[in-house]
Amino acid sequence: MTEALHSQLSDVEVALNRPLLITDADEVLFAFMRGFERHLANNGAYFNWASFRLNGNIIARDSDDPLEIPQVRGLLRSYFEEHTQTMDVVEHAPEMLQHLSRRLQVVVLSNVPHAQRADRAAALHNNGMPFPIISNEGSKADAVETLAARTAAPVFFIDDSPNHHDEVKRVADHVVRIHYISDPRLSTLLGPADASHYRARDWLDIRAFIEDHLDQAGQTDGA
Repeated sequence: MTEALHSQLSDVEVALNRPLLITDADEVLFAFMRGFERHLANNGAYFNWASFRLNGNIIARDSDDPLEIPQVRGLLRSYFEEHTQTMDVVEHAPEMLQHLSRRLQVVVLSNVPHAQRADRAAALHNNGMPFPIISNEGSKADAVETLAARTAAPVFFIDDSPNHHDEVKRVADHVVRIHYISDPRLSTLLGPADASHYRARDWLDIRAFIEDHLDQAGQTDGA
């Protein structure tokens, strides 16, 4: 675990007997690909939708050749630098999170660059999602395991990446894992994550699934 991640986790308070929701941000709360396509177009490139991966699928418009990995990383970095505060919000995410927050605590765990953590916090606050934000690099397993260990109540994890579901399953199998991809084009490219418990259609579906699980676990409003 990096020092940056350890420090952020230390600052997050988790109540022992209150359910916990740990949610990703890009393609879960914010429409990452929709904005990234605009950014690519403004920089002479496009995404060809051949697969879920960024590398190999970002194409130079003037040559139709895939960009090299350093170029892809540069475009991704500039996208976060310029647009973290202005990404479109996924439909129904703010109101569904606000509704769910009456019954559980919410933490946003995002692989946004640490330098843009403050921008992401501002975007969450400005769009009615003023929840704690943890910026992370790579695997999310350590963060989820640490947070989940602080509560005896049900824990939920939402992410668009099957890899993160796999890794969380290995270290914290009791966490209820919800696979959700807001962009329908990405969702079509990638089937349900094998390690997830549920593949959600939208935030209305997510709310219903979580509330049903809480009801079955005997977790009442405000518990």
